[in-house]
Amino acid sequence: MYQLLFFLEIVSLFLLSKLLTKALLKLFFRITKNNKITVNLFFCLFFPGIVVHEMAHLLVAGLLLVKTGEMELTPKIMESGIRLGSVEVAKTDPFRKAIIGVAPVLLGLAVIFGILFYLQTLTVKSMGLYLLSFYIVFTVGNTLFSSKKDLEGTIEFLFTLFLFLLALFIIRVETVQSFFQFLQKTEVINFFKNADVFLLAPILID
Repeated sequence: MYQLLFFLEIVSLFLLSKLLTKALLKLFFRITKNNKITVNLFFCLFFPGIVVHEMAHLLVAGLLLVKTGEMELTPKIMESGIRLGSVEVAKTDPFRKAIIGVAPVLLGLAVIFGILFYLQTLTVKSMGLYLLSFYIVFTVGNTLFSSKKDLEGTIEFLFTLFLFLLALFIIRVETVQSFFQFLQKTEVINFFKNADVFLLAPILID
């Protein structure tokens, strides 16, 4: 139940972030009447999230022993859309490419959960700290999801993973049963229960 809710919240955040991005760009353009200024305003607003996003690519690529080049944090208007940042990553196998592509989601969620958990432990309440925390949650939550380029190789990876799990299911049904039993453990359920609550923050902000 909590696992399914977590998945639905991720999908909701993905859809909301796309809608919010388009709405803000339209708003900024109506105010400025200038594409370059619009993109720069958008970049400044979401700068903390952009840094987390690109750092996730860089760190995970390093952990997977994939060579990386320069990390660029400057907005650019391109034919395919707007690029807010980039990291040069060497060519690698589909498995590692997919993990590097989805790394911002994993690191971004870790940052959001970490901030919200920290706020829960505070004994002294500070309005300034709350505003800063929710601003970071807002920017990170809306830059979690990777671009089309980031997700290159993900489809191949997911298809391979599906075939692997299918083969595992055919060969050893008890292994799959053990996995579902693991999901029903109290510790796992509590984790997803807390994650569901924390994930509501960026969704409600949006």
